[in-house]
Amino acid sequence: MISSYTCHGQGQHALEVYSQMLKSKVTPNEVTLLSLLTACIHSGLVLEGKMLFNRMIHYHHLKPNFQHYGCLVDLLGRSGFLEEAKEMIELMPIEPDATIWRSFLTACLVHGNLNLAVIAGRKVIGLEPSGDGLYVLLWNAYYTANMWKEALEVRKLMRTSKVRRKLGCSWVEVNGIVQEFYANDTLLHYSYELCLLLEELKDLSKTEPF
Repeated sequence: MISSYTCHGQGQHALEVYSQMLKSKVTPNEVTLLSLLTACIHSGLVLEGKMLFNRMIHYHHLKPNFQHYGCLVDLLGRSGFLEEAKEMIELMPIEPDATIWRSFLTACLVHGNLNLAVIAGRKVIGLEPSGDGLYVLLWNAYYTANMWKEALEVRKLMRTSKVRRKLGCSWVEVNGIVQEFYANDTLLHYSYELCLLLEELKDLSKTEPF
């Protein structure tokens, strides 16, 4: 029930079921707490999420793993508590992985904190130097802030590390066969026909109601 409420973004209901579990003397495990923390993320329940995390350690005597810490960092970051999220990462008894730092980086960019975004970005680069998406995120952050020198340094680091941007890709399945389409792909022999079809669909969307 908790997982179902979590999937549908009904965090408060998930917490109510958790309370009923405790009243029924059913002991929650690590998976239960992970689902509850995820529910708090989807519903923006920051205070409740922090309380759950503390109860997990001090009341249920469970040891948080990467996923539990990642949930709390994500929850704090999404809600704008960036300094608190950074402190949580630094105080983790286990070494934070690239996923946790990337989550923190995304939150910093969303809330416009470039200083913390740079710190997080460099941490992710150190852990995953071949990830092309991260370099693009950092470059866009510097570019938006008119920090041209730093943006060029990111490009230079990308070339030095021999990291190449992956082409954007989409795909469609027809009669059990999957066909991939890459950005600026001119190798498909039917590219011209596809472009004509897309133009026709675009024109129809403007004239014909759906």
